[in-house]
Amino acid sequence: MPTRKRPSKNSASLSLLNSIKPLPKDVLRTGFAELRDQKNDQLARKNSMLQKMAKSLGRAQGLSKPDLANPATARAVEDLLALHQKLASKKLQIPAVPGGLGGVLAGSISARATPPYDFDVSLDTILGEAGQPTLSSSVNKDTGQMSVSAISSTDRGFNGGSKYTTVGIYFHPTGPGTLTVTAMPVYSYQWWTNSLHPYSSVRSYGEVGLSIYGVDVANQTTGALNTIITVAGKVAFQWDQQQAGQVSFDFGSDLQTSVSASAYVNHTLIYLLFIEAEAHVEGVGWPGSLAGSKLSVAVPSISYEFIAQPLLES
Repeated sequence: MPTRKRPSKNSASLSLLNSIKPLPKDVLRTGFAELRDQKNDQLARKNSMLQKMAKSLGRAQGLSKPDLANPATARAVEDLLALHQKLASKKLQIPAVPGGLGGVLAGSISARATPPYDFDVSLDTILGEAGQPTLSSSVNKDTGQMSVSAISSTDRGFNGGSKYTTVGIYFHPTGPGTLTVTAMPVYSYQWWTNSLHPYSSVRSYGEVGLSIYGVDVANQTTGALNTIITVAGKVAFQWDQQQAGQVSFDFGSDLQTSVSASAYVNHTLIYLLFIEAEAHVEGVGWPGSLAGSKLSVAVPSISYEFIAQPLLES
């Protein structure tokens, strides 16, 4: 399918759609951070309840901690820690971005964007007050590549955190209508959990997703809060391992999944169309529980189709 066409009757509309002034980097970060804070507040309440339940279950079942004075037990605990450290030190290779042209597609007001994209965002979150998780990321809108990594701390006590990145484009419709966004991200992942007891809470989470956010630019100028809203989204790939009392591990390389999301949009908002990557971990230190989450993503293209709402004639 061709990705570039000669000017058509839709050229004026398309020119308006694509002539969006970039949003300031701090505006993007603030808006994304507000939404992430709301999600993290809910997560913190959930974690607090899960920890209380796990402790009560341990007392009820009369489970005891491993006898570290026993050489065989101590060696097994050390071996599990060594595996965690080995996995934590390994870097995932970011998938290459296949080449391709972007541009206006025939038959409708639609387009296929390829790198460089309009924006990228990177955020982190810290949970707990015990140890500090090891968080790292890289993101580049010019190449469409990003990676995130989260490793829980070995220090005793609940700790956790997440890394979150995005690459995406802007879209501003001339009027009301339906917007459909499609992408086929390529990704590699690796995750693991070590939990010695059924009451040693642990979590490794990762996600690749497609999201549509709306930006209230008019209120951005006044410094108002909640000026970025979630409009639509769809998960392309995800894992969420929370099973305590066992060791778990999984990985995959250069996988690709098609993902699409649709939403009703209007001209009062500027829309952010983007692929997101998140790595999140929780643990209680060692001996206890440890977790790792690593994810690398390449975004070859982001396509959209806008179907304007017909105007009723009197």
